[in-house]
Amino acid sequence: MKDVKRACDEFVDCLHAAQTEDDFRRVAERAAHALGFRWFAYFGQRANGPNLISSYPKSWTTHYFREGYHNIDPVLQGPRIASQVFLWDGREARSAKSAKERRLFDDALSFKIRTGLTVRIPSSQNQFAAFTLAVDERSLGLDRFMETSQDILKTVGLTYHAHVSAKIGTTSAEREIISPLTQRERQCLAWISDGKTMQDIAELLDVTPRGVKFHLDNARRNLAALTLPHAVALAFRQGLLP
Repeated sequence: MKDVKRACDEFVDCLHAAQTEDDFRRVAERAAHALGFRWFAYFGQRANGPNLISSYPKSWTTHYFREGYHNIDPVLQGPRIASQVFLWDGREARSAKSAKERRLFDDALSFKIRTGLTVRIPSSQNQFAAFTLAVDERSLGLDRFMETSQDILKTVGLTYHAHVSAKIGTTSAEREIISPLTQRERQCLAWISDGKTMQDIAELLDVTPRGVKFHLDNARRNLAALTLPHAVALAFRQGLLP
C-alpha cells in the first residue's frame, strides 16, 4: 500500500508540471505502469467532439473511432449522474446488447485489451470524461487491487481530469507569457545549480528521483536546452532562478 501511495503522490506532483497533451500522456503512462497496468486512456466528450489522450496502440484508437465504438461503448455509456468506477472485462461479449457491441469486445481482445477499470466523470453542459486503466492479462492480485482500491483509483481519474480540463485549453503562447517553467521545475533547476544530485533533490522535495528527472526533463525541453547545464544557464539568463 505504501508503494501505491508513493506512486499516487508522484503522479499528482508531476501533474502540476504537465502543460501539454504529451506531458499528460507521459505522466499517466508512468502512473499506470507503477500501479500495475499496461495502458491508460483519457476520453473527453466536449461540444467540439471527442478528445483522447492514451497509451493504447495507435492502430487500436484509430480503429475504435473509425468504427464509431465511442458511441456504443458500454464503458462510456453508463450512468453519468455522478462519478462512478466501472470494472470491465473484454471477454464478456455474451453480455453485449447488440452485434456491434459484441464486435467491440472481440476487436478489443484482438488488440489484447482484456480488462480494466474506468472512472466515469460527468461534467457541466452535457460534457463527459472517462479515465481508464487497462491490462492485457488478468491476475488474482490485480483483480483484488482493483476491487479494494477503487477509491484511490477514482481519485487518480478525477485528479487527472481536473488538471487536463484546466490546462489543455491554454495555448502554448499563453503559457509562455506566464512562464516557460513551473515552480517545481524552477526548484529542481535551482538545486541542480547548487550542485545537488537527483537523489538529494528527491529527499529535499519529498518526491522520488524519477519525479525529479521528470521535472528536469520538462525544464530542459521547455527552455529548448541541449543539456541540463545548458538549461540551468538559460534559466539564469532569463531571470527564472534566484
